Amino acid sequence: MEQSIESIAANLRCHRETRGLSLDQLAELTGVSKSMLRQIETGNSSPTIATLWKIANGLRVSFTSLLCKQPIQAEVKSFREETPLTAEGEHYRLFPLIPFDPQQSFESYYFEIDPGTQFHGEPHKGRVYEYIFLIKGKLQLSLDGKVYVINEGEFLKFEANCPHDYECLGDQTATAIMQVSYLS
Repeated sequence: MEQSIESIAANLRCHRETRGLSLDQLAELTGVSKSMLRQIETGNSSPTIATLWKIANGLRVSFTSLLCKQPIQAEVKSFREETPLTAEGEHYRLFPLIPFDPQQSFESYYFEIDPGTQFHGEPHKGRVYEYIFLIKGKLQLSLDGKVYVINEGEFLKFEANCPHDYECLGDQTATAIMQVSYLS
């Protein structure tokens, strides 16, 4: 496990602030001096293992919760960073962006479909909605016998419990963001 002074500082500050503790109160709980706690929180001191154990015990948190890097709060990525899933002889490319997480109940993809290409989407089970946000090109969706045309800068929301066919209209590749939302 890699730990850094910055991670320890951020974790300690987070634990203290989440509980609404002052440095004086934290010093009382942990038996570590206020000045040492301040130095750790500001990243000016690399605490010993013994000091970290005192802090963890005083806060009643795991030792590793003081060491682990916090999850990324912000990250810039390319739509095309991941390897795409392909269909229709690679003329339909689906790039996973945001994987499904039960706490957020949706997933997101970036997709490209070349001119003249059709892609057949299978019906989803349950209450599932798809949102197609067209970035570039022109896209036609056939849903349960009805045809919808989406132009650049438009979006379509539909319940995805029926077959849905995508077709790129025009002479340029259509690009879009697809969000799939799972309702309970």
